Amino acid sequence: MPRFGPIATLLSAALLAAPALAQDKAPATPATPSTPDKPATQPEKPASSQEPAVKRAAKPPEYHGKPLLVGNPAPELAIEKWVKGEPVASFEKGKFYIIEFWATWCDPCKPIFPYLSALQKEFKDKLVIVGVASPGWRDTLPLVEESVKSMKDRIGFPIAWDKPVPTDDKSSEGKPVILGATNDAYMRAAQQDRIPRVFVIDDKGRLLWVGKPADLDFVIDDVMTGKWSARESGANIEKARTDLRKIMDDLGDDHKAALKSIEAFEVKYPRLSSRLAEPKYEALMKEGQYAAAFKVGETVTDHAINESNPDALNKIAWDIVNPEGSVSDPRPGLNLAMRAATAAVEITKEKDPAILDTLARCYWLKGDKPRAIELQKKAIATITRDEEGLRTQLQDTLKAYEGGSN
Repeated sequence: MPRFGPIATLLSAALLAAPALAQDKAPATPATPSTPDKPATQPEKPASSQEPAVKRAAKPPEYHGKPLLVGNPAPELAIEKWVKGEPVASFEKGKFYIIEFWATWCDPCKPIFPYLSALQKEFKDKLVIVGVASPGWRDTLPLVEESVKSMKDRIGFPIAWDKPVPTDDKSSEGKPVILGATNDAYMRAAQQDRIPRVFVIDDKGRLLWVGKPADLDFVIDDVMTGKWSARESGANIEKARTDLRKIMDDLGDDHKAALKSIEAFEVKYPRLSSRLAEPKYEALMKEGQYAAAFKVGETVTDHAINESNPDALNKIAWDIVNPEGSVSDPRPGLNLAMRAATAAVEITKEKDPAILDTLARCYWLKGDKPRAIELQKKAIATITRDEEGLRTQLQDTLKAYEGGSN
């Protein structure tokens, strides 16, 4: 059963936002983004579409240390505890490093871990990725340890807890304001006040690039092959963004044209092709190319699972199994629908009636009538006062299942 119309957002805002580019004349260039963000405040419930920033009870002391500029030697990591993985004692010559700053309360941070883990696996010993959590972002070691433990195999690189740095400043509760040594050396020294942020260090131990993890796809290949040039690579990035904007324009007017643009983009920018999974899936479904759509839908489902997005997962499944939908024969896509709906039910802990209704439909089409009826009854039982409008529809579906029809 549908809950919301679109599959989340077709492309993240980070995909089309201006990247944080280094300049060739490094010593004169701070490692800051080219487009400023809003002032740093952490919302009580950070929205996944926005970048939350630090929540501090008191304004941190002004930074008076040496600024960190692109081209400078990367500061050594000052770590109190390695929470996961092998410690990184120093930056070895001949290896590249990515230092990522994150926090347990940061909603956009956690979906980045599988992506960074894939990069670590791809480049193996040539690249070392380190995730750093810091008291400078109002975190605690127990929270970090619990968060890392809960993510299990989703993190395939070392996670470190920053070395706390007490200050003379007091919070509104009268407690000392605690900062982090590594956070100071990187984030504050480079004038970065948003997370997640990544610092790319080249094979000579120099800071090469600073930006959002979502922008790494634009730079990683040039970095790892020694071809990175802020001037030339930056121009290539802007060209890629222009191509992406054209795709987005075509999606609103002409799905066939959008598919052609997407295919051309995938050839030209293979690493970025996964970014287009959602719009490609939508366009293929609109064009009735279901076999191709179901194949792409596996990637879309992976993204939605990584982002813990039950509405997107439910939309994928319902578009396939909806008896009044455009897919006349859902059988080729039934495994995809089952996978998406099952994940959505797990994320919502079996408490969303619309999503339970979708999973029940999947089981019905699979031929498992008892399980379909069981789930449909559970869907009805979970209806809240605000969802009473669903009751009649779900009850009618249950009667149809019990009667052997629908």
